[in-house]
Amino acid sequence: MKILIIPKQIVTVNINDDILRDYALEITDGIITAFVEKNNITQSEYDEVFRFDNQTLIPGFVQTHIHLCQTLFRGLADDLELLDWLQQRIFPYENSHSADSLRVSAKLGIHELQTGGTTTLLDMGTINHEEVIFEELINSGMRAIAGKCMVDQNELLPRFKESTKDSLNSSYQFAKEYHNANGGRIKYGFAPRFVLSCTENLLKETAEMLND
Repeated sequence: MKILIIPKQIVTVNINDDILRDYALEITDGIITAFVEKNNITQSEYDEVFRFDNQTLIPGFVQTHIHLCQTLFRGLADDLELLDWLQQRIFPYENSHSADSLRVSAKLGIHELQTGGTTTLLDMGTINHEEVIFEELINSGMRAIAGKCMVDQNELLPRFKESTKDSLNSSYQFAKEYHNANGGRIKYGFAPRFVLSCTENLLKETAEMLND
């Protein structure tokens, strides 16, 4: 499948920050293969040609910090200090997720990101039903680094945690299953929550897993 996109201009974000005003973008089987001078275009070479004469083509945005599991909580935990925010709102909400509610949260979050031009994200997941987030990332076609949230101590909400062994084992299995999934678009990122919710042993063992 060979596609040509003809915009008003192309923002390259290359080493020189070039903006190309007399070029089109060629895509072959989903891969950008060439910039084509507009004067040299032979439309019959392409399966589809898209014209956007008044629009600028830019690279997709990269969202480097997102929690797709929290999309449905927006506006429900404002104006709180961090630990109160976690104890009173976010931990209880995340712990109450079913697979279905987490799927809705992930779908909505991904849709919002794509609508705004984001094509790559880094997501820290949650403890339960993490496979749902991976399924929705794969279905979306996005590029992502994602991982199951790891929590093995939690004084703020003791029921929202798992054993060190379970956290490590499940994370390792997710990594084996989803790292380089969907043609390499999905990468696994180990995701200890933060120092207050992770034992020293969990952090050390997670670092060791990175070598495998």
